[in-house]
Amino acid sequence: MPFYGMALSHKDVQDMSKLSAIIITKNEEERLLRCLNSVRFAEQIIVVDSGSTDRTAAIARTCGAEVFGEDWKGYTAQKNSALEKAGGDWVLSIDADEEFSEKAQMEIQRILREDDREVQAYAFRRKVFYLGKWIYHGDWYPDYVVRLWRRGSGKFDGGRVHEFVRVNGVVKHLESEILHYTYKDLGDQNERIQKYAKLWALDQFEAKRASFLSDLWLRPPWRFLRAIVLKAGWLDGWRGWLIAWMCAREVLLKYRNLRDLQRNSMARTIFQKNS
Repeated sequence: MPFYGMALSHKDVQDMSKLSAIIITKNEEERLLRCLNSVRFAEQIIVVDSGSTDRTAAIARTCGAEVFGEDWKGYTAQKNSALEKAGGDWVLSIDADEEFSEKAQMEIQRILREDDREVQAYAFRRKVFYLGKWIYHGDWYPDYVVRLWRRGSGKFDGGRVHEFVRVNGVVKHLESEILHYTYKDLGDQNERIQKYAKLWALDQFEAKRASFLSDLWLRPPWRFLRAIVLKAGWLDGWRGWLIAWMCAREVLLKYRNLRDLQRNSMARTIFQKNS
């Protein structure tokens, strides 16, 4: 593999359990190489691509990854499809806009060598690079996410958005970090907030979740105050205040979209009964 960075000794490779890294992509040519370099020690790298029109697939193949082209099925289903293709003893999941820090890479290799049978999965701190600076407070840090688990002990769960790994067994939290290069700018952030809010509302509507007017009045300010005061988001300066504001706005959009779906459904029901 044409990766560059830390080299593993022959003994290190022999001692480690086999590792499969899984990634889902679409038009990630600008960020993918950085991501792939951070999992270069994996014996198998699986990339499930959903119709990229740039050099994403070519970059992945050049780095030795197995690339599978599949239609988009939603975050949870797409990642489970990648998981099904993994053949290693352990699975390492990473998004294309992330990379494992050098400390995390070394810790993963140590975990594979020591192979503690009492632990089925490991969660890492995720640190976000936002508008030119790393974020260390508020709702975004430390954002623990499970990214390494024994194959067969974990599977992706969730709805159309905000998927997570459901683990059957013990999860150990680590201090090492995943580095997340998030929104390109405020326009990108706003676009994704609206998209995720709609997807969340659809999931909740299908699950027949009840909504109340109080959700619109109380949840957004609580989200803002929690981030700024309880989690000291103000220590990140104006970025911390902006993050808290945008997160509160997303909460407002979520519940507004859910109420709109419920009202429209009720109106259709009344119309059908009276027609």
